[in-house]
Amino acid sequence: MDSLIKDWALFLDRCLENRIQADLFDAAAAQLHTKSPLPGPKLAALLLKPRSAGTSSLDPRVVIYAERLLALKKVDTADVLSATFQHSKDRSGAGEETNLRDPSRWRNPPELEEIIFYRLQKAYAGPEPERPATNTEAHRTLVVVTRWMSAMVISHTSDSMMQAINGTERRPQDQQQSYNVREALGVFVSGLIDNGRILQLLNKDELKDLRKEFAKALSTFIPFLSQTSIQLANRLEIYQKEHDLHELPVTSANGEGNENARLEVAALQLEAVVDLPTISTRAGIFIFLNSLLVARPLTDDFAINTYLHARYKMDAQAMATDLVTAAFDILANAMYRSETSQTLFSLKSFLVNKVPLLLAQLVAPIYAMNAELCITQALSHVDPNAFPAFSQGFDDIMGNSNSLADVRQDFLNACALHGLIPASTIERLLGEPPLQGPPETKYVKQDLVSQCKDNFEKVNMFIDELENLDGNAGAIVAAITELISHLCEMHETMYLKTICNSLSKKPQALDIILQFTSPANVLRPLCQFLDEWRYDGDQEYQPVYDEFGAILVLVLALVHRFDLTYLDLGIEHESFVAQLLERGHRNIPPDELTDEQGRQLGSWLRGLYDSDKVGLTNDVFASCRPQDFYLLAPTFFSQTVMACSAEVLSLDSVKGGLEYLHETFLLPSLVGGLKWMASHALTQTHQDLDVLMQIFVKLIKSAPTSGDAQAMHATIISVVSARLQKCLLTLKRRHPSRTDIDPLIQAIKGSAHYERSMYPSMGELEKWTNAPHNTLNTALRHTVQQLCQWAATDSLQPNPPNYTHRQLYASLKLLGTSKTLQAIVDEVKAQSHAGNGQAALDIGLSLICAPMIENSAVPVDWVGSSDPAPHPPRTRLNLREMLKFEFDNAASLVAMDPMAAETIVRLHRRVEGHLAVVAQSGLPTGNVDLSDVNIVDVQSQALPADLDKAMNEAAAAAATIAAAGGDTTGMDAQALQQSLDQHLDLTAAGGGLNLEGIGVGAAGAGDLTTNMDSLPDLDLDMGGMGDMSMGLGDGEDDWDLDFSGM
Repeated sequence: MDSLIKDWALFLDRCLENRIQADLFDAAAAQLHTKSPLPGPKLAALLLKPRSAGTSSLDPRVVIYAERLLALKKVDTADVLSATFQHSKDRSGAGEETNLRDPSRWRNPPELEEIIFYRLQKAYAGPEPERPATNTEAHRTLVVVTRWMSAMVISHTSDSMMQAINGTERRPQDQQQSYNVREALGVFVSGLIDNGRILQLLNKDELKDLRKEFAKALSTFIPFLSQTSIQLANRLEIYQKEHDLHELPVTSANGEGNENARLEVAALQLEAVVDLPTISTRAGIFIFLNSLLVARPLTDDFAINTYLHARYKMDAQAMATDLVTAAFDILANAMYRSETSQTLFSLKSFLVNKVPLLLAQLVAPIYAMNAELCITQALSHVDPNAFPAFSQGFDDIMGNSNSLADVRQDFLNACALHGLIPASTIERLLGEPPLQGPPETKYVKQDLVSQCKDNFEKVNMFIDELENLDGNAGAIVAAITELISHLCEMHETMYLKTICNSLSKKPQALDIILQFTSPANVLRPLCQFLDEWRYDGDQEYQPVYDEFGAILVLVLALVHRFDLTYLDLGIEHESFVAQLLERGHRNIPPDELTDEQGRQLGSWLRGLYDSDKVGLTNDVFASCRPQDFYLLAPTFFSQTVMACSAEVLSLDSVKGGLEYLHETFLLPSLVGGLKWMASHALTQTHQDLDVLMQIFVKLIKSAPTSGDAQAMHATIISVVSARLQKCLLTLKRRHPSRTDIDPLIQAIKGSAHYERSMYPSMGELEKWTNAPHNTLNTALRHTVQQLCQWAATDSLQPNPPNYTHRQLYASLKLLGTSKTLQAIVDEVKAQSHAGNGQAALDIGLSLICAPMIENSAVPVDWVGSSDPAPHPPRTRLNLREMLKFEFDNAASLVAMDPMAAETIVRLHRRVEGHLAVVAQSGLPTGNVDLSDVNIVDVQSQALPADLDKAMNEAAAAAATIAAAGGDTTGMDAQALQQSLDQHLDLTAAGGGLNLEGIGVGAAGAGDLTTNMDSLPDLDLDMGGMGDMSMGLGDGEDDWDLDFSGM
């Protein structure tokens, strides 16, 4: 056997090295197999073994040769699968490192597994499949696939757990490749189940144990596959039900069979649960609009319209009336909650600028909608105390910027602008003469773009008009985004600088822009432009920094205001902006600086602090591209602080040099610099605090002199205000005697609350949890209760209850998805028991199906935007998926809490029905793209040990059936010899196909440098991978507690 292994090992290696064509390989392999008939498992193992440690690229010849050996019947599909599995990361387990010195621990690239699965699936698919050729092959293939499904679930789940523990993330390309392999295995499994010979084998009584194990692995694999391919998972689930591939109950002496029988009866009872009539409550759409506007706007026209049509079908009259009413409700709710003026302005903009555009889409004849009647009905429902008449609210208008007295007028003027109502009806609808009429001109995007191209000074005028609340914002946003993209393409840096400076100092304008388009549509062109920015020959470089900095500040302002990641921007991880977001606040240790970085850093330090120099010269700017400078900014601040603390630099020299950082061409460096200083100040391993505080004072309190620099400085302080505030408050607690901290806190106070975060403030959390016997769980239940009661009495109580969607985000983050869903279900159950079940189900549906910034059941893709939003990565189960899990296990609840089981069934039906209509309307309901599906269940499954042993037993069980024989392929000996002489250099022993001459035989066996004597059998022992809990508890709530951003 050893000599046969050596012959084939050298032959395969030479074929791969010399890139031998398939037909030549066929002939040579057939002739060698005649002389050295190596068993299929050994032959497949030799071909598919990794040939180097840590290889990341696939040799396509390996796949070609595997296909030829299958065609020659020298190996079968089970041989190929088991050999591939032998060197798969799924088999090795999570966290196992590749041992460079141990070939048995080398791993093949995942692309090989993906291609093998798809190629083998073709052999098993179709009305007359080629495979399996024998029962032995079918049996052994099922054994391998069963182990692989279970191993993949455990391996991928464990990887995700370790990443969650370590706070790391996989590279997007690695994550995508992992998904590709997962889907490829799903395709192969579906081909197996659809194969008649495989089904016949699974239905044999003597193989009931194999059927049980296969069904068990399939039941685990389907929900895992649904994370990335819900359609494929659904297909497998249909096959599973059609062929009854479920884990069968086993009756035992202790009554387990009776328990299973009770569960089956309970399941039948739940199938008979009668649904309550469906109603669309005022609170339901109120929750929906809250979810769209609580943080980063998710106000995609397509998503909103799809939701409305799924909810109201073709009843456009009710659709329009409830939409307008809900837009007023969320504004009244924000006023009663004392939200910030910027939040109120954002909600006003949605009502005035966005809602009329949505209504305009419903006036088509197909809907038969009377816009004036809808608006009249909606205004009759709004809270008159929140939206008083001018005569009642005049004093408030003069003294309170948060007054809503003018909102009805602005909304009606916008409706008149878009032709929804005649201007003459505004006075009647208001009940008093309006203070002003609708705008004279309805803007059109192309007209605005043309005006700006003809006279660029109009850009600033249109940007100023974004805050007018007159209904024209949509056209202005469309024109600005198109203009930005055009200027980036044309490399018009001066004009880009003008637009970016105008926008970055208007945070409310940024809110309006993202109500009409995706972040990627605005920022991707700018990020790509910054990434591709290059110096153009001999030029003055300071203006380059000035223009680059203006664009960068706008990007950073949007990123920090709306908590965007590089994925939200639609850019690559290796791009400049992505790298700046990842490490633009970290200093580089001196021993890690490259020579070029050292030269660049030295040039800047000398230019800013060298008293003998006249200042920053053109050579300083020319020595360092802007991209490199901003990545070095934290290191520059680190070197400055250390040099000043060591008295290498005097404090006066430092302050003088930092004056340059108040100029627009260097001001953006304060973002990375102040972030690094805020982090460094909190570490207690240095004595730099006095120096840091003086630099803080210089950079924060000393305002620049020019107007543009002052505006940019204010924006930058706002961008870093949250981090600075946490730093300074912590320092104040540590050093209560210091008198230089409070002035800094006061200096940034006006810039606080710049971020539009989905997470609540500590003050809000304390309100929800500080009451006696109150927790976040009970607070959420109380909120659901108030919403249900308001939904039942909204005609008598026009003002909405106190609600913010941040409470749901906080609950999901702190309690986990399971406990959050439990709170919703418990309150829906309680309301149903009290006779308010119809409204409660609509509230539960609205909370579960509300669009979310992360892990959303219905992603907001901005499909109507010229640059749609990328899909964000998944981090945990969403409420819809957790409800599906609870629904699948509802039968076990019937005996203990039948009302809860019925509530889960009704709510699940309502949610799935709603999302099915959404999907039919063209809006994707989102693939489950996460790593913690059924973690507990998967971890508790110990895989059977030793796949090789199981496969041998499978072969023995089918030994009575003859294995398919192999054919040899003939070829003209002389032509074959010439080809082999040319490609393989197989002529060492003379003419003819003498394989001994190349070491493929006894004569040349000693030439092998690799010891093949101990080629292992395919030991696919899965033992030891069963317990993957790692001491993390019994569920996601015990370990998935990420308090970041709270």
